[in-house]
Amino acid sequence: MSDALSVNTVRTFRSDNNAGVCDEALAAMIEAARAGHETAYGDDGATARAEAAFRSIFGDDIAIFFVATGTIANTLAIAALTRPWQRVLCHHWSHWNDDESTAPERLTGCRTTAIESGEGKLTPADIERAAVTGRGDVHQPQPGVLTISNATEFGEFYSPEETRALCETSHTLGYRVHVDGARFANAVAAGGCEARDLAGGAGVDALSFGGTKNGLAIGEAIIFFRQGDGKHFDRAKADLPYHRKSSGALLSKHRFVTAPFAATLESGAWLRHAAHANAMASELAQRLTSLGVALRFPAEANAVFAEFTPSEHAELQRRGHQYYLFGHPDWHVARLMCSFDTRADEIDALAADIADIRS
Repeated sequence: MSDALSVNTVRTFRSDNNAGVCDEALAAMIEAARAGHETAYGDDGATARAEAAFRSIFGDDIAIFFVATGTIANTLAIAALTRPWQRVLCHHWSHWNDDESTAPERLTGCRTTAIESGEGKLTPADIERAAVTGRGDVHQPQPGVLTISNATEFGEFYSPEETRALCETSHTLGYRVHVDGARFANAVAAGGCEARDLAGGAGVDALSFGGTKNGLAIGEAIIFFRQGDGKHFDRAKADLPYHRKSSGALLSKHRFVTAPFAATLESGAWLRHAAHANAMASELAQRLTSLGVALRFPAEANAVFAEFTPSEHAELQRRGHQYYLFGHPDWHVARLMCSFDTRADEIDALAADIADIRS
C-alpha cells in the first residue's frame, strides 16, 4: 500500500455511507445554524426551498416529505401506498427483503414476496409470475406495491423504458410502484437522462430519494407522484404525515435535513457528485479488468463487484483494504463502493496491491 494512504482513506470502498459530508451540504448546515431561530417541524424557509428544488426536477404535481434514514423512507412510503392486508413484491436481493430487518412488516403490516430472478434486474414477466398467487379472495394477501431499487443492490441501472414497462405491468395487476432510490442520483447520472423519466414520468408512484449516500450527513426524501385517477396519490399524501409522526420519524429541527437538500439540488451538486462516484467506479472496474479480475456485474453506477479468491481477499484485508463481501458466499464477490469523494490515488493503491498479489 502507498505510504501516502492510510487505512482510513482506503475505507471508502467499504460503503458510500462511510464517506464524509460534501462541502455544499456542510455549508448549508452551518448557514442554517447561524440563521437563528426557525419554525420547527418543516415550516421553515429551507424546507420550502428544498421542496421547490424537487418540483423543478420532478414537476409540480408531487408531494414531498423528509425523513432521516433510508429504512424509514422506504417503509413509510410503502405504508402510505398500502393496506395491511396487501402484498409487497421485491427482488430477493433487494434492500427491502435483505437489509431492512423487520421494519417492513412492523410498519406496513404487509406480506413481502421476494421474487427469485437470477442475479439481475426484475422484468415484467417476473412481476406477472409473482403476482399470480392464490385465489385472490379474502384468504389471500391482495395486490399492494412493487418496490425496485435504482440503482440496484448490484449497481445496475433500470432505464426509463425498463421502469415504464415494470410500472405498466404492475399497474395492470393492481400494484403501485415504489423505487428505493438510495442511489437514485447515481442511476440518473448512469443513464444520462432526466430524473423525472426514471420516476413519475415512467409511471412510478413513490420514490425514496437518497441524500445520505450522496454526500449529505443525514436525510432522505419521500416523493409521491400522481398516477392514473390520483386516488392512491391523494391517500398517500394525506396519510404519510400520520405514518411519519406515529413512527417517531418527524424531525423537529427539520431545516438541518432540508437545507443540505436545497443546496445540493439548486446547485446541481447532487448530480455532479453522483457522476464523480460513477466515474471512479468505472475507472476502478477498468483497472481490475486489466489485471484479470472478473466482475460479476456491469459497473453501471458507483459499485464494482469483483471476484477475488479467498486467498486474495485475505491478503487484501491484511494490507488494510476494507470492503464487504456481497451476495451468495459461493460467489466470493467483493463489493467496492465509490463515493462523491473517492480519489484516483485510492484506486491506484488498490490496483497496485492486486497486481502485486497476482504477480
